[in-house]
Amino acid sequence: MSDTTSGDTRALALPNLLRGSIEAARDEADKLGRLPDHLVTELRDAGAFSLFTPAEYGGMEVSLSTALTVYERFGRIDTSVAWIVWNANFGFTAAMLGEAGAAKVWTGGPEPVLANAGQPGKAVAVDGEQPATTETGEPDVRLFHVRHDQLKIEHTWHVSGMGATGSHGVVVEDAFVPAELTARIGTPLRLDRPTYRRNPILLVFAGCTAVALGTVGQAIDELVAVAPGKTTAFGGTLAEQPHVQESLARHEAAVRAARLFLFDVARRIDETAERAEPTTPALHADLHSAMAHAAVVGRDALVAMYRLGSSSSLYRSNALERLFRDGMVALQHVNQAPEFFGGSGRVRLGLEPGLPLF
Repeated sequence: MSDTTSGDTRALALPNLLRGSIEAARDEADKLGRLPDHLVTELRDAGAFSLFTPAEYGGMEVSLSTALTVYERFGRIDTSVAWIVWNANFGFTAAMLGEAGAAKVWTGGPEPVLANAGQPGKAVAVDGEQPATTETGEPDVRLFHVRHDQLKIEHTWHVSGMGATGSHGVVVEDAFVPAELTARIGTPLRLDRPTYRRNPILLVFAGCTAVALGTVGQAIDELVAVAPGKTTAFGGTLAEQPHVQESLARHEAAVRAARLFLFDVARRIDETAERAEPTTPALHADLHSAMAHAAVVGRDALVAMYRLGSSSSLYRSNALERLFRDGMVALQHVNQAPEFFGGSGRVRLGLEPGLPLF
């Protein structure tokens, strides 16, 4: 317990520790369309990509609740950086691989930067490899660890917000990946500790929502900072307008309530893992509902803060402009799609969710 607690404490300190470097690199990142190399190195060396990496491989091995808090706090500083931190935290795959495979990725040097691609592909088995179905006849779905020199990056990320994530298309063709560098989805992880006693999807899925909630929360704070000093065409300051006061309080209450729902589910997932109990379909459904609900509430709040900021929201010199663009992109992620409400409703009614990766 002490090692886990220490990892959580270190992880929670990261956003404040790295705030200065992130803010100093923001303009350079916007011009490059990706995070500059020196910032990626600083994030890696500080442990920002090691949240779910097992302790024996140099990681922090944190709880889901801690990871979501870290993502949310990074989201308040810079949405693109928070997105990269979320997407690069695939260190739990060290517990999915066998010891020999993990040793090829975690070699004892700096933490490997695992840029994950969520688009499914098809692998063709060669002599000596595993068949395309499991022992029970189910599709053999795996994560493949592919080196940077085995893939091609297609520069497709020309977007309105979160431009610094460099979320380009990736193509992998004719790359040989040995079986020991593949990890089958749905099988128990090699390490029997709380972080690894759950479906890894539960470690990954909600990160985008935590990032978005951080961005939305910061947008609300920026409106609060701007309102007392901004005069209006109708007399008085923005802060003195009754419709601003009512809208601000209503949206902040909704965002806080959505955050409480998400983190309550994360806490219950962590407690289930601590007790070494399986997660139930109802718990998965709660997670998806919390995420989809936060996206709806967050989008409404972002639009409201942008509108309330009036002409100030238009200028790139104003933080609200960037937070609005980046936050709206973050909220477009499929993990938070409203279709997941339907899957949760089906589970509540005793039916199968009818959705992949539920």
